[in-house]
Amino acid sequence: MSKIEPSVNDQLRHARLVKELDKLDRDSLLSISKELARLALLMQPAAMRWAATEAAKNLVSSYGSSFDS
Repeated sequence: MSKIEPSVNDQLRHARLVKELDKLDRDSLLSISKELARLALLMQPAAMRWAATEAAKNLVSSYGSSFDS
């Protein structure tokens, strides 16, 4: 299995975000931290489960069977 590595563009966007975060006050940082936690802990796993289900459906349908979750 190949490793997951960020692209150069991803790394540049990260550096830009960090630079902007350095300028923010405590309340803004707290708000952004809460939103990033929601995205990382709730939305990303949900999106990965959805993508895995879709991949399984596509694999099963290519063999002529049905897949219901």
